[in-house]
Amino acid sequence: MACNRHRNGYSIDHHELDLFGMQKAAKEMMKLKLFRDARPTKALGILTALTILAGLFAFRNAPVNAGFPVTVIDDLGRTVTIPNAPTRIVCVSPGVTEIVYALGLGDKVVGVDIYSDYPPEVISKRRIRDIYTPDPDEIAALNPDVVIIYSFFGPGDPNVENLERLGVPLIVTCPTSFDDVFRDILLIGNATGRRVEAGALTNTLKERVKRVRDLTCNVTKKPKVYFEIWYPPIYTVGPGSWPHHLIEIAGGINIFGNASTSWVNPVEEEVIVAKPDIIITIRGMPGYHETLETIKMRGAGWEEIPAIKNGKVYSLDESLVGRPGPRLVDGLEIMAGILHPELFNVAATWTLDLNTAELRFSTQKLTLQALVRADIEVLKAANNGSLVVSALLSGPEVPKTLKLVGKYLKIECGVPSGLVFTLKVYYSKSELNNLGVSEESLKIYYWSEERAEWLPLESIVNRDEGYVKAVVDHLTYFALMGEAQPNVLETPIPLWVVLIVVGVLSLICVVIYIAARKH
Repeated sequence: MACNRHRNGYSIDHHELDLFGMQKAAKEMMKLKLFRDARPTKALGILTALTILAGLFAFRNAPVNAGFPVTVIDDLGRTVTIPNAPTRIVCVSPGVTEIVYALGLGDKVVGVDIYSDYPPEVISKRRIRDIYTPDPDEIAALNPDVVIIYSFFGPGDPNVENLERLGVPLIVTCPTSFDDVFRDILLIGNATGRRVEAGALTNTLKERVKRVRDLTCNVTKKPKVYFEIWYPPIYTVGPGSWPHHLIEIAGGINIFGNASTSWVNPVEEEVIVAKPDIIITIRGMPGYHETLETIKMRGAGWEEIPAIKNGKVYSLDESLVGRPGPRLVDGLEIMAGILHPELFNVAATWTLDLNTAELRFSTQKLTLQALVRADIEVLKAANNGSLVVSALLSGPEVPKTLKLVGKYLKIECGVPSGLVFTLKVYYSKSELNNLGVSEESLKIYYWSEERAEWLPLESIVNRDEGYVKAVVDHLTYFALMGEAQPNVLETPIPLWVVLIVVGVLSLICVVIYIAARKH
């Protein structure tokens, strides 16, 4: 997978809008009788209106290829010129597909490889069947004006020569680090006319990676991690693989980090002797589905591994830890939260393997215990994946009119398409009394990134069992909140109550006075 990278190069030819024709037309209009006979103010108004219309016409007819042709240098050092702004893009790599969509070019995509499954709308695109040796005829049938692929072979890749014969601009990516991914985003942005968007995206991703590095660079205690991608036989990762790269940045030690290859096939005893503190299994590999329970059943020695004894087995989506695109940073943050929760505002993490075959006839349930009590019952999911739930020590600020009950929850999934689940969060009446929260006001709220505020979900309060339940069809932060009960001493007394009390007291005084007179 190794390949020699080159820094992206590009050149832009700027086209200027020629207004000579409109200027000439304006001069001719000034000679018309309409203008000669009109009052100065009326003539000026007409001319102004025509000028505005001309400006709009000029804007509508401005060249859509402004900035093109453009020349870039791809990851294999090839110089590629794109003559016009692409309108028909073919992506032969899930990572490339995600980059193109992240740059807002989804409507320009006419074909993708069979493994591209994110974002959800990509499912409707035409498919290229073989990602390793793409068929030029399949690609040509889509009539693309640019093709972007991932090279599994690096320099000398035979696929490059085959696809070049199509006579269509071909951009080849071959990233092996986060810096390479960032450069590929800029490369694709330059080649498609989305330079500004690419710059903004890379800046955001770089800041997030930097935050993880800054927090983990000085940790003295690094957990030993066993990352399993297949069983049986065992296959795991070594240097040069994306999971290994993520483990190191997240502050962990890959127990096979000294292997001589990127993909390692050890015997079981090697894993048992290494005594990993954390085991991560992968979700998204056809035919592989290992959990804490199934690993416990493997035989002598496995149950004594610290990760098994302490329940530190997690499942992560392959798309988050092995796909060189923007969401690789999501995978890094999740992994860092698992390895060092104390550094990343994480109180606890749970994962659930989503199985669409099981969901056809039943539901899947994840029970959260310890620092937060909650149940998640998955009702529907369009794809197999891994649901990752984190209890957070802090989150977006709670509105002043509400109070937080328990912890924040952050729910994520690598393949969220069609995901629907119920979220049930438990509470205790003593907790509500301590917080001064009224039980009838309890609701589950979700954080809206778009509006930057907490919004309520339609919630059901079960007072007998002490929980609040809501149906959820999106992923974000969640929290149980309620309204604070008003302080009795600070509650304003209605006027009618005051009048009644005064009247009663006055009546009592009159009765007492009359009784005293009689005696």
